[in-house]
Amino acid sequence: MLVELNIHASAALSSNDHQSMILLKEKNGSRMLPILMSLRRATTLALRAQIPVPTPLPLSVPDMSWHLLRKFDIKLSRVELTAIKDGTFFARVVAERDGEERSLEFCLAQDALVMATAACCPIFVEEDILEAQYMKQTGQNSFALNINVLSRQMLEDALQNAIAHENYEAASQLRDELAKRPPADPATSQSATA
Repeated sequence: MLVELNIHASAALSSNDHQSMILLKEKNGSRMLPILMSLRRATTLALRAQIPVPTPLPLSVPDMSWHLLRKFDIKLSRVELTAIKDGTFFARVVAERDGEERSLEFCLAQDALVMATAACCPIFVEEDILEAQYMKQTGQNSFALNINVLSRQMLEDALQNAIAHENYEAASQLRDELAKRPPADPATSQSATA
């Protein structure tokens, strides 16, 4: 079952100046789904979400893609968040032309969300993904994130913090999660911070 989401808020991450988080909230509910992305992309997305008509911002790759789709009379129907792997959400982008629906699988969710806001199309997620990944409130102003939505760098920082505070149970869980993930690619991590 698909659950419709709306872009709810943007949150800065104190541990990383180059990353941010967009919070998607279920349309008629209270669960929120966190999506990590670059600070620049999160800012663009937050601006697009507040203004339904595309504004004159510098064009990103998703913006250019959406403009190309529009130029060739292809309508973006919806974006569906379909998977999360190694802290990265993936999406299916569904478009329509001449009454025929086609989709692109395994797109980066952050790019698909920018396209969705530019095209003013709905965003959906499978119920089981939302249930497994939504942020759980742990206090009046605090929330807990599922460990697999965190980036490798955030996990490494949390591991060092857990060891420093002698929280060996948390350190063990963080080490286990890091062991499941592929090693960080130096070329990728450099381009992500540029």
